[in-house]
Amino acid sequence: MRSFSSSTAALSFVLVTFVPQVALAQTKPTDPPLDEAGDANPDGDAKPGGDAKPDGDAKPGGDAKPDGGDVYSSDAPLDVTVKGDAPDGDAASRVRYGKPELELRPRLRPGDIVEAVPGVFAVQHAGGGKANQYFLRGFDADHGTDVRIMVDGVPINMVSHGHGQGYTDLHFLIPELVVGLDGAKGPYYASYGDFATGGAIDMKLAETLPESFAQASIGQYGIYRALVVESPKLGDDWRAVAAAEVYHDDGPFVNPESLLRFNLYAKLTHDFAPNVKGWLTWMSYGSGWNGSGQIPARAVCGEGEPGTPPPSDFGQPCLDHFGTVDPSEGGSTQRHLGQLGLSARFGDTEVDAMAYLMKYRFELYSNFTFFAEDPVHGDQIEQDDDRLHGGLDVRIKHPITIGKSVFTTTFGVQARLDGIDNALYHDEARERLEPKVHADITESAISAFLEEDARLTPWLRMVIGVRADRMDAVVDDLLEDYATLGTRTSGKAGAFLASPKATALVSPTPWLDLYLDYGRGFHSNDARGAVRGKDTVDLMTPVTGYEVGAAVKPVEGLRVAAALFLIDVDSEIVWVGDEGTTEASGATRRFGGEFTARFQISDWFFSDAEVTVTNPRYRSNAGNGDAIALAPTFTFTAGAGFRKRFEDWTPFAAMRVKAITDRPAVEDGSLTADGFVIVDANAGLRWKMIELAVDIQNLFDSTWREVNFATDTRLPYEPDVVSGIHYSPGWPFTAIGRATVYWE
Repeated sequence: MRSFSSSTAALSFVLVTFVPQVALAQTKPTDPPLDEAGDANPDGDAKPGGDAKPDGDAKPGGDAKPDGGDVYSSDAPLDVTVKGDAPDGDAASRVRYGKPELELRPRLRPGDIVEAVPGVFAVQHAGGGKANQYFLRGFDADHGTDVRIMVDGVPINMVSHGHGQGYTDLHFLIPELVVGLDGAKGPYYASYGDFATGGAIDMKLAETLPESFAQASIGQYGIYRALVVESPKLGDDWRAVAAAEVYHDDGPFVNPESLLRFNLYAKLTHDFAPNVKGWLTWMSYGSGWNGSGQIPARAVCGEGEPGTPPPSDFGQPCLDHFGTVDPSEGGSTQRHLGQLGLSARFGDTEVDAMAYLMKYRFELYSNFTFFAEDPVHGDQIEQDDDRLHGGLDVRIKHPITIGKSVFTTTFGVQARLDGIDNALYHDEARERLEPKVHADITESAISAFLEEDARLTPWLRMVIGVRADRMDAVVDDLLEDYATLGTRTSGKAGAFLASPKATALVSPTPWLDLYLDYGRGFHSNDARGAVRGKDTVDLMTPVTGYEVGAAVKPVEGLRVAAALFLIDVDSEIVWVGDEGTTEASGATRRFGGEFTARFQISDWFFSDAEVTVTNPRYRSNAGNGDAIALAPTFTFTAGAGFRKRFEDWTPFAAMRVKAITDRPAVEDGSLTADGFVIVDANAGLRWKMIELAVDIQNLFDSTWREVNFATDTRLPYEPDVVSGIHYSPGWPFTAIGRATVYWE
């Protein structure tokens, strides 16, 4: 496992990070600990019974401000929690971060934001414009099959996508505008629906910022970035943020990536009355790139599987570690999103409503099998997705006090409609040879949930919920074979699922919280598979989760938590390499443990560490092994960051390590996906209104494989198809310098 050659350096980093934690934990911080900093409302409204966050149900009866508000303001504490006697949080694994804590982490790319959730990995392959691949809790969630991701409550996962179910591209995000994050694990939360099986993440975007700024970055491998963010002062009743970003890189690849990305963002918020506010958001994004694909390890000297003939046996040169087999891979994508929201409070009752509409287009050129299917033209495929996607989220929340107990009821409805035109073509060098798939899909979902958060005593809290989901799909296959019976590929499908949820929280002492969670949820499958005549799949796949955990606060500012979890999935979504998409397979089970530690001092220092150990298995062995291909079995993340102001000077620095061990690449374990240990860092200094910084990716210059797949392929000089590991190489040491100018 070559990637662990940097393990000594990484271990040294961990020691440097956490030895100071132990020492600092013995001293009482001058500022109040962040876990007890309260839940100040930026609008000045004390909200009875807490502020359940729409579009993610940040905490039943908890403290996140409704979606129209900016609870994660730049002045907010690092962690937003309930202040009072009742146990805080709703699972040992739940996290919430504000803008100050997010600023203490390296943010080189949009995917780094979701990695703030302990145990979540966002890796990149096949070009920087393609969606990340996500790992968490024993799930290889591909591009989003088992993790629900939202931005300001808008679901980003795409159903029946041309490249794969749940496709979640976050490159429309400008990381500096993310001012809050709510991360949850498991299917335990009533307001989370489709794809919230392994977990759910909701990111909050800024409605106002204390300063405007302009930033320029330049780095190795053709990296440059320009960003301008303006937050004008419009008086007491209006708030606004506007931003524009352009980004480019070539990457370390032999075939330059030539990624060019544009982003626009605007958000306008108005207070109609002291307890009524509305907002309008617009985001536009476009990018194009070249990809180097997933190269076969056997074609790179010294990296092939034992017994596999090297290129020299065929009189061919080795492929470079950053090389490519098909240099015409790549793609382009565009997205335009509008959102309108209203948040109001009438006495003790809170009402939140949000609607959105998105236009999206996607083209991806990939060659997963090279010359296995077509020895003359090659096997390149073009995957297209063109859709109009809209939805709404409305919820009402009301608390009632009976004696010393508080009962908070939340009722919500959610709806979504996708009009999709997707296609698959056989191409050569991005020129179409023949259509393989072309379908028009209309897919709708409507949901309702009811949740009761009962704070029964100062030491006992119960949360009971139920969610009802209905999904319907109509598929019109424009290439359907009408001449052969039993080959139906058009039609209608519908499904309904009721999902109960339950949580118990007990705090026998002020420093100990105990958690017990149960929930049923689901992920949807591609509508095309649900209507076909053969090998039909369920439109909705149930998932059941169980979790028991504990959180200990032995000293001020330090929180240590542990959780044991079990997740049963009725049908796993797996990658199909020769089609470049996903499909449903057998039932699976994941049993594991998660252990986290967090230490923080006010809003200027933060450190954390997380370990997840999982045993992911198919529940029945079809005779070829029961391992879940590529599912992570052990992950580790840790880091520390500080940003402290000393009059006109503000130094800051951060460092983070993430590691994943080797894991089976196929069910029988005969092929292995390599793990890695990677350290990123940044450091800088602000003087008055000027800031200079440097960001480092892969600090110890490890040679690593960012993603791995087991695929059957044939190179042009090979006589037969060969099974083996294919990978996208991770970036080497990369330095990026940036300069920022602020103004008010």
